[in-house]
Amino acid sequence: MFKSYDTKIKKILEEKNPETDWKKVLKNHQVMIKRIQHKRLIHLLVTIFVGLVMSTSTFITIAVKTTGLLFFCIPLAMLFIGYIFHYRFLENTTQNWYLLEDIIEDNC
Repeated sequence: MFKSYDTKIKKILEEKNPETDWKKVLKNHQVMIKRIQHKRLIHLLVTIFVGLVMSTSTFITIAVKTTGLLFFCIPLAMLFIGYIFHYRFLENTTQNWYLLEDIIEDNC
């Protein structure tokens, strides 16, 4: 959803059609920014939680010195890494959209 919108808004900005209703584009863009900010917040909280659970389970595994608990730690580590990459995408996209919002405001 966000990737397709990103492509769409960049295409609108590149075309610079004189008939474009920039106020409508700005309002729509601000709605999309609110959506991605919400998603970014939720993913930040989930990423922190998964990181805490992963760290705790790793420390317990080291303290107990049981290799059987690695079957719990390894999937959590992979999940945490996936969340880090996804959160990075959301953060970078949000920062990029702030810049696009400034450009749209200039066109208004």
